[in-house]
Amino acid sequence: MTEESKNTGRSAQTELSEQARELPLGSLNMRQIIALDACTRCGECLTWCPVYDQDARESIVPRRKVIDFLNIVTSQHGLLGRIMKSKKLSPMLRQWLGRILRYREIGSVEIEDFVKNLYECSTCGQCEVVCPAHIETVSLWEELRRLMVEAGYGPLEVQKALVKSVKSFDNPWQQPRSGRTKWARRAVKDGLLRAMPREIRQSGGKVLLFFGCTAAYDVNVKQVAINAINILEALDIDYGILGSEEKCCASVLLRMGDPEHKRVFQENIDIFNSLGIETLISSCSGCFKTILQDYPKVAPLNFEVLHTVEFLARLLKKGRLRFSHRLERTVTYHDPCHLGRATGGFDGPRMVMEAIPGLKLVEMPRNREYSRCCGAGGGLKAGYPDIQNKMAQRRIREAEETGATQLVSCCPFCFQGLNIGITALGSPLAMKDVSSLVAESLLGYDVFQRAAEGVAAKVREKEEDILQSQRPSNVPEPAQTGNPDDQKAARQAERERKRSERRSARHAATSEGAAEGTAETTKTEANPQAAVTAASEQSLADTPEPAGVDANASAEPADGPDLEKEKRRAEKRAAREKEKAERRAAREKN
Repeated sequence: MTEESKNTGRSAQTELSEQARELPLGSLNMRQIIALDACTRCGECLTWCPVYDQDARESIVPRRKVIDFLNIVTSQHGLLGRIMKSKKLSPMLRQWLGRILRYREIGSVEIEDFVKNLYECSTCGQCEVVCPAHIETVSLWEELRRLMVEAGYGPLEVQKALVKSVKSFDNPWQQPRSGRTKWARRAVKDGLLRAMPREIRQSGGKVLLFFGCTAAYDVNVKQVAINAINILEALDIDYGILGSEEKCCASVLLRMGDPEHKRVFQENIDIFNSLGIETLISSCSGCFKTILQDYPKVAPLNFEVLHTVEFLARLLKKGRLRFSHRLERTVTYHDPCHLGRATGGFDGPRMVMEAIPGLKLVEMPRNREYSRCCGAGGGLKAGYPDIQNKMAQRRIREAEETGATQLVSCCPFCFQGLNIGITALGSPLAMKDVSSLVAESLLGYDVFQRAAEGVAAKVREKEEDILQSQRPSNVPEPAQTGNPDDQKAARQAERERKRSERRSARHAATSEGAAEGTAETTKTEANPQAAVTAASEQSLADTPEPAGVDANASAEPADGPDLEKEKRRAEKRAAREKEKAERRAAREKN
């Protein structure tokens, strides 16, 4: 054997050794196997794919992923592939057959590139809707991800933290389960909740409200859970929550391809079936879709599963939900992928919004089954945040073109994802959940706005108390008359009197040679800022932190009891605190 032949043989053997990790195909069903040949490569999926719209690479398009996976399967499990991997073939013969039969071994690097493309997808299902061959792409992508995880190729490194958190903490936020209702206690204290939600184990309610991890742990999305509770309380629904017993629905594990999702499915099914409930409702479209469609593949459910907005639509039909307060505004609606395309929940949200007096709903060009995905699902936001940001911005621009002032959805994940786009663009749109509109029309006010106004009122009241305490008792109030000129003259006279007092005080201090310590004491007593800070901290101890007065604010010394100057300062501080409170309320809404 020549040296060249020996080198060729070693090269072929090395290439084969790279393919030791074969993909297990046993879990692929017949429909999925047929789909690999059913794809006609027409490119309709390319036209509609929201990810390709932002990252125009052929390798991420569904048709290309089908071709690439088919090549991998053929290389590893096809007849030619098995012949080429036979140990009976010498390296030289293997090389010769490969050239004659045009066989190419798929290397690990190519598989890893395929995995990256496989996870650059939000599993929104738009390609499934438009596919003329009716290929069920979403279930195919989820199964291919599971195969890649089992073979040690997936998920992406940045997505592994989500998977680990769900397994360790029963949520993707790395937070203890005991914290699932911590927000509720604070919300009752802040006046955002009408009542503390009932534990279903104690109440024996017939309706289980399943919050989901995002609404339970993300402070920016907690309004979804708060409004759901306020609505159920207002309608006197016999409901309950799991409290600390609630854990992740395992949608994250399923979308990432982790096989342990079945274990979590079974654990949750056992808990749900033991409660004796008639209906499970969830305000999270991802949780709703997972429990409705994926849980029954593991074990049967003895209760009905509804999205919260569909539950409200049913109450509306029965006449149990009536709106009495008008909401004069124009909104547009974003269909969540899991509620819309996945389960067909298009009419319920629209029925509820159209029943609210004064509310005008305008549709975006892409709506219902053609709604443009915001990119928050399927692990895309964790794996490719830049792509998700661009997808959200594209959807926000589409919403702005409708002329609406508020963008409404009914999914905490979409709430998060779309808010990213609003922030990036500096859009004037306000993000709302359908439950926010329902609660406001039912109660007659926005609980978050009312709480913010209450905080601002506390600040103004405390500022006024500080001003009054700083006013010398022997100084009369400036004369107030109905004539603006008289009021102006009175204020001018008051200022002149104060200036004279300050000049006299400084002259007396200079003549007597006042010590430095005395001067410092005088400065402190004349400065109301420290007192305002202390009083505000005490009065706002039970309100959101951003609404409090800044304890580290610098204090400027005053020369004397300049009441007008102090009043202006106090007014400015009150205005700033009101603005902070309003911003805090806006963040809590969003």
